[in-house]
Amino acid sequence: MKYVGMQTQIWRNNRNTVILLLMYPIIIIAMFWAFVFVLDYFSVFCAFTPDALMDAVTGTTVKDVCLEYPRSYGSHWPIVWFCFLKALPAVVVIVATWSILSYCSNVSIIRRITHARPLQRKENVRVYNIVENLCIAGGIEMPQIDIIDDPGLNAFASGIDIKSFTVTLTTGIIEKLNDEELSAVVAHELTHIKNRDTRLMVVCIVFVGLVSIMQSIFIETIKGMLYGATHSRRRNRKGGGGILIILFFALVGLVISTVAYFFSFINRLAISRKREYVADAGAAELCANPLALASALRKISEEPGLAYIGRNDVAQLYIIHPDEENDGLLQGLTKTIDTIFSTHPDTLERIQILEQF
Repeated sequence: MKYVGMQTQIWRNNRNTVILLLMYPIIIIAMFWAFVFVLDYFSVFCAFTPDALMDAVTGTTVKDVCLEYPRSYGSHWPIVWFCFLKALPAVVVIVATWSILSYCSNVSIIRRITHARPLQRKENVRVYNIVENLCIAGGIEMPQIDIIDDPGLNAFASGIDIKSFTVTLTTGIIEKLNDEELSAVVAHELTHIKNRDTRLMVVCIVFVGLVSIMQSIFIETIKGMLYGATHSRRRNRKGGGGILIILFFALVGLVISTVAYFFSFINRLAISRKREYVADAGAAELCANPLALASALRKISEEPGLAYIGRNDVAQLYIIHPDEENDGLLQGLTKTIDTIFSTHPDTLERIQILEQF
């Protein structure tokens, strides 16, 4: 496999980061617009919007606009755009605040999700020596080193700048790989850092996480409303209308946020899986031993661990995604579909390329 120049890959990742920073807010704003559209279609605004919601320029209220249209199901575009534009600044502020806070605190968020902790030099001099030697050989900034107490074999890199770049290893991968294999894995993660792949992945985690939280809120709201409706019927029939209204809002939000999550997922897949091949090639070049990484990948694929975390957006950071490993029985169309929607290239194919490197 021909190795892609570092500067070329860095430029591509910086470009893709900008594209993603533009695409994800567009998806979220489109989701909000769809929410407003559906509510208008069922005449929710005309029925429940207070008179106080007024356009500061024209002095027009939503009620004034509603008077121009009959109370019937259907789209009323002036109402849709009126309500959308009135609420848009608040939505932008919320999304921007979430994005900035998540982007800046990504290391602590990933640590909390994966239960990682900083590894002190005195705990494992072997790991520190491997990382330092590779950084010196490759002219790479020395990252932080984290460890996860997990018997499985896995590793990943994270961070957005020199201060936050981190290589995380499981206790299993440290204990079960020999020095050459562990060096190859660390070199793979260091290549991700040098190529700025990690910055690109953090952007994905921030926005996909936002959509996931919205989904969770709507799901919990629906559960609460159904529970409340059940108990309300047992006690009396009063208040049922309010519960149904909130339930309707939550159902609409859940459907739209699910669609948004799908587009976010597709957008994430648009980040070429080639980054893993490039990182493999970088590791082979840095260690001058492609067979060591091939051997390490073979061992990791048998016991990748970390599946308990249950966050696919974070799992895309792993050197091998545990949920995308299979026992080799998938064939034909099933395997093709599985490959299309995988965040990582096929491990066997990666191994074969390294063995021919």
